[in-house]
Amino acid sequence: MLLHQTTEYNSHGELNDCNFECQTDWDRLEQWNSPRFFQTHLPLMYLPTKHVENGYKIIYLNRNPKDRAVSNFHFMHKKGVPVGSWNDFFDNFVLNDSFYGGWFSFTKEFEKAVSQKRNNILPITFENLTTASIPTIRELATFLGVSADDRYIHDIADKCSFTNMKNNKTDVPSTINSGKTVIWRKGIIGDWKNLFTVAQNEKFDQMYEQEMKGCDVQFTYNA
Repeated sequence: MLLHQTTEYNSHGELNDCNFECQTDWDRLEQWNSPRFFQTHLPLMYLPTKHVENGYKIIYLNRNPKDRAVSNFHFMHKKGVPVGSWNDFFDNFVLNDSFYGGWFSFTKEFEKAVSQKRNNILPITFENLTTASIPTIRELATFLGVSADDRYIHDIADKCSFTNMKNNKTDVPSTINSGKTVIWRKGIIGDWKNLFTVAQNEKFDQMYEQEMKGCDVQFTYNA
């Protein structure tokens, strides 16, 4: 919306494919009009070399790892991926996370780049988008170098609220959605408490402390 200076949902089909890492028609991507934007789950090290080296802009979006784990569990279940029960998922995918290299590696690599004051990377969290959407969108507009007055920012915040996005399917890649609502579920902070047992939470906290030693990033775990 910001790049196209509109409050209308995407309807031109560019996002109605899959993520950048799933693309196969590179010639089609080359034909997209500027400014182009891509969504991806790829770690920083796997982003296109020239994009990173030339200082092109990167919006680094992250979420607290506990809610991210629960969200991923429900997403995979809705997609029909045989991940078993939550306890199975916790042991096999949370404690042994390997998606796109794993959340810890992904986060530490980006946070290291952010700490080096790279002005082409903007860190944003799901939690800030949820609880402080107005200042976060304003920061995003400044980063992208687009004009956005207060009314426009408020209109975008309303259009991009979780409820409104859930009710609108225009921006959902058809290869992911397949007629089912698999992208949006609750969109809240702290849903992890509905699945994490006390023992699992303690185990994860121990792993987090060990893995993230020396990394100053902070996440919100409760609304």
